[in-house]
Amino acid sequence: MNTRLPGKHLGAAIIVSSAFLFGACATPTGPAVAASPGTGRVQSIEMVQEDSRNGIGLGTVAGAVIGGVLGNQIGEGSGNTAATIAGAAGGAYAGNRIENSRRQPSDAYKITVRMDDGGYQSVVQRSATGLSVGDRVRVGNNSVTEY
Repeated sequence: MNTRLPGKHLGAAIIVSSAFLFGACATPTGPAVAASPGTGRVQSIEMVQEDSRNGIGLGTVAGAVIGGVLGNQIGEGSGNTAATIAGAAGGAYAGNRIENSRRQPSDAYKITVRMDDGGYQSVVQRSATGLSVGDRVRVGNNSVTEY
């Protein structure tokens, strides 16, 4: 006598169909975006003060030239050479200090981007015109641009 339980295959069918049903209901949390190198979304934009008082500028170069010319007026032979070098170095230092004292920090924007690969990059640039949090952007050459 062959006794079949009617629910034996029915239970397995319910489990399999439930797995397909609930699996089909799973959707991604956001729109699918193809990852491109150097692209992402703006995470934050904040205003910062950019300190441009470093490096070699016109004041340093002009100071070195003037100091060298004045140093060249002193002494003869190797003493003249030493005075020229010392004058150029002192003039460069003085010119750099004067130039830096006249420069004022300027407004800039620190833009933090959540990259498509999951990392973060921050860039400081002078303008954030047209950029808002959430915008798709490209990061490259030390700047952030709309993508």
